[in-house]
Amino acid sequence: MRTNRLLSFFTILIIVLAVFLLNMTFTFKIPRIAMMVVRIALFVLFFMVWRVLSKKKESTAKNIAFTLMVVNLAFFIVSFFTANLWGLNLGSAKGIALAKLSDSFIISIVLIISFIIGGFQLKDIYLTKGKLALGLLIGIISFISMGCFAILSTKQSHGVEFLCKNLVWIFLFVISNGFMEELLFRGIFLKQLNNILKPVWTIALTSIVFALAHLQVNYTPDILFFTGILLILGMIWGFLMYYTQSIIASMLFHAGADLMIIMPIFYSFGVTG
Repeated sequence: MRTNRLLSFFTILIIVLAVFLLNMTFTFKIPRIAMMVVRIALFVLFFMVWRVLSKKKESTAKNIAFTLMVVNLAFFIVSFFTANLWGLNLGSAKGIALAKLSDSFIISIVLIISFIIGGFQLKDIYLTKGKLALGLLIGIISFISMGCFAILSTKQSHGVEFLCKNLVWIFLFVISNGFMEELLFRGIFLKQLNNILKPVWTIALTSIVFALAHLQVNYTPDILFFTGILLILGMIWGFLMYYTQSIIASMLFHAGADLMIIMPIFYSFGVTG
């Protein structure tokens, strides 16, 4: 990696990571009003950078600024649609799943509409069939495999009755989260960053951001090990998205991986049945 590209890699990594750490990792440690101000400030900042770069015809840097602007917009808008607003009970599998569906739908629709308005095509954010047969094959096999591992896992085998009882809500949760996170962490970034970095470094960068953005989770006792696993999975999902030119394989694989930790996630909310 040449010096200028190495500098670009770390500069972009720091900026993108800062955006996700503020919007996800530290969001519950910052007062709600202060968090809203931060999101508005970041949106305005990246909007101004985007406009300046647009006038200078810096298309590559402009698109990255646009992407970061839209990320902040999505997090700002979704912050109004709380579980309390919908009257959801986060002490139940249904409530948690519907809350995840709400967050995922709102964030995803804001991202998609913004990119369309911004002149991008859906294929630019991997919302296309791509190598459909291969994507579906890899996605379905990985989803089923992960589901079987989840059932056979020593940590979750005692909860088979729980899994069966809440099957619909579990499926809704993992599919919603899988689609949203693959779009948010990879779909909207990969092609923009590939104009500056080689695909392998783009995949590495988005994987690092994806892993570190989950440092706040409380459903695993070993956060460092969990972060390492996420880094590896992020690399795999990034490669799948790049190779198949579609979100399908990585989304289904991601949803399957969430099945492995679905019970700890629900238990962290106090759901036991």
